[in-house]
Amino acid sequence: MAFILPRLTRCCCCLSLRTGSLIIGYVSLMTTSLFMATFSWSLYTVVKFVKINANKLHPEHKPEEVAQVALGLYITHAYALLVLLYHFMISLLLVIGVHMNKTKYLRYYFTAGLFLLALAIALVVVSTIFFGLLSTIPALKWCLILFYCLIVVRSTYLEMEEQNKPRVYEMQTLNSPQQVPLIA
Repeated sequence: MAFILPRLTRCCCCLSLRTGSLIIGYVSLMTTSLFMATFSWSLYTVVKFVKINANKLHPEHKPEEVAQVALGLYITHAYALLVLLYHFMISLLLVIGVHMNKTKYLRYYFTAGLFLLALAIALVVVSTIFFGLLSTIPALKWCLILFYCLIVVRSTYLEMEEQNKPRVYEMQTLNSPQQVPLIA
């Protein structure tokens, strides 16, 4: 069974698709960089906390419990950093593709974006396992926004492809010999 994606004519009902795709690319680059820095700092804080408190005994927490929670945090942070790095790279590909008017790059972005959407859904599952359902709401929002962005980029790709494709009538007039009147 095939699922047909809608085709948009405007981004957010007011911007052209090309402008919308550029905004998506640049905003993705900035937010991904910000989130990578935040997750890196958070991972550093967790590692530092575990290192400092590894030898201290807490009466309400067993060392095995602390190690299990720390491992969950390590796995979640590492996975999130990998997903964000992947998102940064494909966002860079999107910006370059739109600026250079390369439909091939937009097609690669769309395909990679679908894979990123699958990774984001897996991040939701991993976060739910380790942190509970309430903490996954931001990741779910990100999945929905990512899906809309993929639809916009796909629509931009289709529009650019139609603009670059020569029309059949123009091709026929270019290849046919000039019509000469029969009676002079």
